[in-house]
Amino acid sequence: MMSNQSPAVRTTKNGAFVSLPISICCWLLLLISCSANASQRDADAGYARLRSWMRENGGRVNDRFGITEKDGIRGIQAFTDIEEGSELLFCPWHLVIGSSSLQDQMKPGDGMCSVVDEMAKEIRLGVDSLWYPYLDHIGGQRLPADFISEVLLELQGLLTTQDATRHLRWFDQRCDGELDGTAKQSLVAFISRASEVGMIPIYDLFNHHNGRRNAKLTVTEEGVQLLVVGNGGISSGDEIYLSYGLKTASTMYRDYGFVEEWPIAWNFQTAGGNNFAFLEFPDVVAINPSADLLRAVWQSNISLEEYLSLVTTHTESLSSADLETFVTAVENEHFPTTFEGDEVTLALLIEQEGETIANDSSDNISDRMSAIRYRIAHKKALASAKLYCNGILTKRMSMGSQEL
Repeated sequence: MMSNQSPAVRTTKNGAFVSLPISICCWLLLLISCSANASQRDADAGYARLRSWMRENGGRVNDRFGITEKDGIRGIQAFTDIEEGSELLFCPWHLVIGSSSLQDQMKPGDGMCSVVDEMAKEIRLGVDSLWYPYLDHIGGQRLPADFISEVLLELQGLLTTQDATRHLRWFDQRCDGELDGTAKQSLVAFISRASEVGMIPIYDLFNHHNGRRNAKLTVTEEGVQLLVVGNGGISSGDEIYLSYGLKTASTMYRDYGFVEEWPIAWNFQTAGGNNFAFLEFPDVVAINPSADLLRAVWQSNISLEEYLSLVTTHTESLSSADLETFVTAVENEHFPTTFEGDEVTLALLIEQEGETIANDSSDNISDRMSAIRYRIAHKKALASAKLYCNGILTKRMSMGSQEL
């Protein structure tokens, strides 16, 4: 599915344009603008072909949404108001790769192997494949499983090589097939795009957001439907979101290549083997979230203000001893670099991106930036959680002093 992770921002070295004539600067800016516009036109044309293909083969696609781009991230946006319960997409079973009917749905294990294998065969068929308009439209998402060992080290242990390559090892152990380039492309697409019933064209173009989910998949005798959920439907201009499930940040990064906006489910383990977890929201943090709170976050369709109220109530209900234990655990987390130093390293890599760098490929540079962004997000989250806990503890101490 499309990534929520911010893409690399292309910049030039400081002062690179200072001595150039204004006409050349304008030409360069125009060239960049034309390239971006061409990319958007290509995306629009690809989606239009995919939508036509879906309809020609018995599917239905609502005309009230389409692909848009905001801050370099592509997503699906409503062009007009869409009422709750409205059908956004219907895909008949014969277009789903992995399930053939309501009674014959994709099964874990060998069934998933079959989907990866079938998709690889269709990719090899090229334009002769029934699914060509779909398979040609999905991009080549890079995941930590693609990273070389040197790049995985940039994660500073936050995602081990063992965990990053988990899906590759699963394929090797469970699936009867060779993981060549096409099979790996199919596997990565399956990891990052598959639904519970397999690969559903167009469905996997919708972005993920647990806090703003407004569409949900349902299965019927005829096929699968994507319906509008939530109070009041979707307003014109709103992005349409799915939920990929409530997963930890490391799992989201491993399987989808991004860290979500909010809520972010972080976890870490101390050197002594103690596990800690917290949910990060704008300005508030849920320390040691309960099962009830996790269910509310994942299953509810409520406003951000209501989420913040739930989280605040939860964390403030914890004992001071629990908060102090969490703060101590965060303070004992040590990394080779600080997030401030990581940001400097990232800025230098962004400056180098697009240039020819000896003994390094553009993919490796992009992967390094991705890994550094992830470790920055993790370290900042720890700092925010610690600050939030200390704020509550300081407030309690102040109130205790006033009572005395």
